[in-house]
Amino acid sequence: MLKRERHAHILELLEKNTFMTVSDIAAELQVSEMTIRRDITELSDTNQLVRLYGGAQKIDRKDKELATHEKINLHIEQKEYIGKIMNSLIQDHQVVFVGAGTTILYALPFIQKQNLMIVTNSLLAFNYVIAHTDYRILLTGGDFTPITEEFIGEHAEQTFETINIDIAFAATNGIYNNNVTTSNYLEGGVQRAAFKNAKKKVVVADSTKFNVSDVYTFYKMSDLDYVITDDKIDEQTFKFYQSYGKLLNKKS
Repeated sequence: MLKRERHAHILELLEKNTFMTVSDIAAELQVSEMTIRRDITELSDTNQLVRLYGGAQKIDRKDKELATHEKINLHIEQKEYIGKIMNSLIQDHQVVFVGAGTTILYALPFIQKQNLMIVTNSLLAFNYVIAHTDYRILLTGGDFTPITEEFIGEHAEQTFETINIDIAFAATNGIYNNNVTTSNYLEGGVQRAAFKNAKKKVVVADSTKFNVSDVYTFYKMSDLDYVITDDKIDEQTFKFYQSYGKLLNKKS
């Protein structure tokens, strides 16, 4: 049996059983347990299953991304905590990209620097900055997606070709191992475009977003300057993700 056939069979088995041990999968496919362990590792690295001690588990994906109004009241304390850390990384007179998402929206009131230029593809962030600050602001435009109330697509991505960003902040639906994920490939494209032209690249993720994955990986944690989270993350998870990059959860 070819490797790609084994991988397909493993994923089919997990669809039916949710969790299976290495020995059960090996017996089902009539191959060695060592082969199955390698297969599980490869499938885990490409975000197709969850590798657990002694076996593998199906990834529990949401049927659809939650709309902004559904996320707006979730984990507010953690999001505000993250905003204070974001502020500590920003300096006066900088060009700052803030992406879409309720984590960043709740963080905005805690950004207290002077003479900033804000770049965003988020309609909600744009409206907040206009109403509550005197910062200069640029909205990317592009194709509007009402679920997350942001602009995506080629036009939005082209905005960043001529802009020099000092620090860029993007949110995520989940971080699993080295993978920073999102539900929509085009949403991830805007964040990649902003990061490409940013001197510092930062992802914000409250503590519930770790060991969670969504459909698309838009960036690797190891390629970021920082990942900001809150103080409710457990020590074991914090240490594990520190192996991939610089994880911040203390205000300074």
